[in-house]
Amino acid sequence: MMRQIDPLDRIILQTLQVDGRTPFTQIAKQTSVSETTIRSRYQSLVEDGIIRTVGMVDPYAVGYQAPALLNVRVEPNKIDEVAQKIATYPEVRYLIMTLGSFDLNVEVFCRDLAHLTELVKQRIHILEGVYSVETLMIAKSYKLTYRWQPSLDVEE
Repeated sequence: MMRQIDPLDRIILQTLQVDGRTPFTQIAKQTSVSETTIRSRYQSLVEDGIIRTVGMVDPYAVGYQAPALLNVRVEPNKIDEVAQKIATYPEVRYLIMTLGSFDLNVEVFCRDLAHLTELVKQRIHILEGVYSVETLMIAKSYKLTYRWQPSLDVEE
């Protein structure tokens, strides 16, 4: 059963999406409840898998200048096996199974074109069950965010 998010949970989620290091004391003042209540609610949100607070690295800032999207076609009975292997590669930031022309969509960040070429040709394309890999080089990012802002203000 999915947990119901109440207005206090929404404020906690929205505040931490803006700055994951916001002190619980600040959220408590904002909501007129105790710090203990905020801490308890936060812990419950973590335990329920609703929120996770992590540090995010900007790949461009640390020299990863060859981002790409890879569309991978895989034998139907090998999709999970191939996805599990690809998921272990440190260059992979995002990996999903899709329904349509491609079976897997993979977002990667590589240092340069040589690194990207090595990843595609020597590690992904050779995996058993992979039919083809379409590589889409990302020329320019218009929006690169780690913040997904669902409509938390609307009651479901």
